[in-house]
Amino acid sequence: MQDYNIIKNDFNEIALLDEAKWNHNNCYFNELLKYIPKNCGTCLDIGCGKGELTYLLSKKCAKVVGVDLADKMIEKAKLQNNNTNIEYICANILDLEFENNSFDVIITTATAHHLPFEWLLEFSKEKLKKGGKLIILDLVKPKTFGDYLLWGFASIPNVIMNLIKNGRIKKDDPHAKAVWEKHGKHDTYMTIDEIKNYSKKYLKNATIKRKLFWRYLLVWEK
Repeated sequence: MQDYNIIKNDFNEIALLDEAKWNHNNCYFNELLKYIPKNCGTCLDIGCGKGELTYLLSKKCAKVVGVDLADKMIEKAKLQNNNTNIEYICANILDLEFENNSFDVIITTATAHHLPFEWLLEFSKEKLKKGGKLIILDLVKPKTFGDYLLWGFASIPNVIMNLIKNGRIKKDDPHAKAVWEKHGKHDTYMTIDEIKNYSKKYLKNATIKRKLFWRYLLVWEK
């Protein structure tokens, strides 16, 4: 069981860092947005952080609920990425209650590994409307030769994109790197096989894809 006080403190510290223009999450945002259905009603963004994706979702959905554990993240989101149809909530998603069949989309980026995965899948099955979509972008643990080959190769385009988008070889300066490394010591990730096994048990016909920058994408329609 994760210590959410530690995670909250980590992300309150991360919230104060200067944000790189390009990172391993926002480089996939345009792809994620393609899965948002037309005339989307209500979207739940779990682990919304500073609200960069939440704001983009607000342009495609009638309402977006952005939830994050860290109060500093929510403060930044309200200042930097607010919109009239966004409701930001500072809370642990595990403590919140929503009506069943109340969301058209549930989306989460780089947060699923902080949650009980079985809970997240069951929660999504209950809270999504029929035809609603669950979209998960998260970090993954390499296991197979193919994993190591793909994600070893990723270091090359990673350097290139950092140079083009951020103007430096590495995304983070020494201070930001130290903050992220400290947080990383608290992280645990699943392998693709583990993710697929959970999905077979709790979801039907979910698609799971490896992504270049050490992540996977899961999309499921209820």
